Amino acid sequence: MATDPPESPRSATERASLEDIDRAPVSLPVTEPVDYRGELETLRERFNEVTADKDRIQQDFEELRRGSSTIAELDKLIAPSAKKAFTYMSVYSGGAFALLVLDGSHWQSFDLDESVLDLLVGSTAVTVLGLVGMVLTGIFVGARKAISKTE
Repeated sequence: MATDPPESPRSATERASLEDIDRAPVSLPVTEPVDYRGELETLRERFNEVTADKDRIQQDFEELRRGSSTIAELDKLIAPSAKKAFTYMSVYSGGAFALLVLDGSHWQSFDLDESVLDLLVGSTAVTVLGLVGMVLTGIFVGARKAISKTE
C-alpha cells in the first residue's frame, strides 16, 4: 500500500470540499480533565500575598509622607529661630569688634581695662561657637533624629 503524500494546507480563500469532510477525524482525542481547583487555590494564595504586600507598601508610603511633611513643618519652625540667632551673633560680634577697634585706636581717649577686653573677646568666641554649634547640630540634627525615632 502506498500512502499519498500529505496535501498542503489550504489557504483561507479556498473553499472546503466534501473530500475534506470525509478525511476529517470522527472525534478529537480524549484528554484528561484539568483540575482547575488547584490552580484556583494557587491563584488565591498569590492574590492574598500581593494584597498583603500592597497594604504594607501603602503603610510605608503613608509613614514616609507624614515624615516628609513633619520635616517641612520643622524647617518652617526652625527658620525664624535660626535667623534670630544669626542676627544676635552678628550684632554681638560686630559690637565687640567695634569696641576692640575703638580701644586699639584710642579714639577720643577711649580706653578699656585689660580684663574687660579679655572678657569681651572670650564671651564673643563663646557666643559665636555656642550659637553656631546649637543651630547647626542641636536644633537641626537633633530634631530630625527625634522625628526619625518616633516614626
